[in-house]
Amino acid sequence: MKSICNQIKATVAIAAMTSITLVNIPSADAASFELTWLGDQSYSAKGKFSYDDSFSGNIVTQDQLTDFAISFFNPEGNLLQNFQYDFPNSNSNFNFNFDTVTKTVLQSDNFDTPNGFDLGSNFATDVTGFFFYTYANAEEGLSEAKIFLKDDLSPEVCDTYPNCRLDVGGQLTAVAVPEPGAILGLLVVGSLSRVLKKKLAL
Repeated sequence: MKSICNQIKATVAIAAMTSITLVNIPSADAASFELTWLGDQSYSAKGKFSYDDSFSGNIVTQDQLTDFAISFFNPEGNLLQNFQYDFPNSNSNFNFNFDTVTKTVLQSDNFDTPNGFDLGSNFATDVTGFFFYTYANAEEGLSEAKIFLKDDLSPEVCDTYPNCRLDVGGQLTAVAVPEPGAILGLLVVGSLSRVLKKKLAL
């Protein structure tokens, strides 16, 4: 009985040390997040972005990003278009602002403001493709900013609003991607806990 207890204590000690070691494995020095969006008309988007983990500010803008990618899907789940940016990004129309404290993408104001979002399509030159941005204009009946997904240059508000666009509404949300060290640590702890259960059963 004493031998079994010693084995269990040793296993617990190894598990603790291994999990600590694995959790502290250095990452690629990048904080990564997955993006999701679902509009009121069931169009959707999935994407990701990363920035240098050493960034100490509260708001990540395009200047701090290392990559950004997003894909759009119709209500049936079919892929419509992909966008991928490498940084530094030469597209000055791209506008992205992420609050590192609240872990939220800022989207409460117009596309060209520090609290807005713009995928970066240029209304002056792009006549095809997708436009994805926040927009507010009280004179047009949009007192609060909403996200628009469009594939043309028509006005945001029309006689059949909101059904005159591909989609409007919803929130662009970000969820942190766990670092590799933390994932490995959890896997090891889970595996060793099963070993302990077997030993106790004996």
